[in-house]
Amino acid sequence: MIRIQITCLCAVCVLLASGCGSDSGQSALRRGMAAFGEKNYPEAITHLTLASQRITDSPDLYYHLGCAHLLKGELDPAAAAFKAAFDLDPKHGETLAGLGQLAYYTKELPKAQIFFRQALEAETTSDESRASILTGLALTEAALRRNDQARLCLLRAQQTDRRYAPAFYNLGALYLNVYSLREEALDQFELFVRLTDASDPYQEKARNQITRLRAALNRAKAEELDRVRRDPDLAARRLHEGIDAQCARQFTKAIRCYREALNADPLAFNAAFGLGKLYRDQKQPAEALEAFKRAAAINPVHQDSLLQAAVLAVQLRRYDEAERILDLAIARSPFTPESADLMARIRHAQGRYAEARAYGQFYLSLLRPDAEGRDAYEKWVNALPK
Repeated sequence: MIRIQITCLCAVCVLLASGCGSDSGQSALRRGMAAFGEKNYPEAITHLTLASQRITDSPDLYYHLGCAHLLKGELDPAAAAFKAAFDLDPKHGETLAGLGQLAYYTKELPKAQIFFRQALEAETTSDESRASILTGLALTEAALRRNDQARLCLLRAQQTDRRYAPAFYNLGALYLNVYSLREEALDQFELFVRLTDASDPYQEKARNQITRLRAALNRAKAEELDRVRRDPDLAARRLHEGIDAQCARQFTKAIRCYREALNADPLAFNAAFGLGKLYRDQKQPAEALEAFKRAAAINPVHQDSLLQAAVLAVQLRRYDEAERILDLAIARSPFTPESADLMARIRHAQGRYAEARAYGQFYLSLLRPDAEGRDAYEKWVNALPK
């Protein structure tokens, strides 16, 4: 299950500079923020509450007071503090995020969506803050079973702050529980562990997932190798014969040689990929699709095999198959523009315009500002029904 993790979003110095109360108010504020930074939330609440009696014009103060209550599970006082911050500054990004987190906890998911989206449009203090907002929105979208949007929000969070650990944990959970992508989930959990220390409450859960996933993947790989009979020498000979035949434009013979190479060694990647390209060039898209899928299964890090397969599946209007291929392609190389563009076109063909818009916007975020065709693509995205 995907869980939320809240971090301190504002620099203490920004908050301290905002108050204009007496020395006792500033002193209470300093103590409260120090306690908040140490995750001593009861003490933080005591001091921040005292500070709020002297300093009445600081949305940051009330925001942190709300966070401290929320992290203690005290929802009503958290709501009151966030409302006080909102009344002082309705465009305070962190406060809007706090209201979104509160709505998420109380399962008011449409309300949480609205607050998180407003928070993204407002000013925030740091990249970490924006990554946290995107992660909160991702959790809300996942709870609403809007998995495309959840995935994209988490990728955007990683894009925004490569060291914001919760985005990696939650993307790992999404890959595992929704997309059934064990190897890709393992990568995310491993990155999360590297970014956090033993004091993080999700460290143990992530390590347990890593241990379990590694064991399952190693077992599956061993079982697969036990079933495969390989003759690499014969496969290499047939592969070279196929290359020679293709160069001589003897395409029927080349196809036969590539297939014989794969029969000799089912793990001969070059034979599978060469066969895919040859079928593609011979205008046999269904056969090319199967060959590229096989190449991708042999060499999971070869992104071009997945993209070639996805393009062919789209051409054949096999959208469900193309979607599964792209789920894998995006998980393995999330910031490849072609994957986002293809997924946008699939969702458009399916009449799922909100998802098409989300993927199209993500695609645009991956392009250079001066990329050829960008303006036309942006117009297409903006014209999609909301």
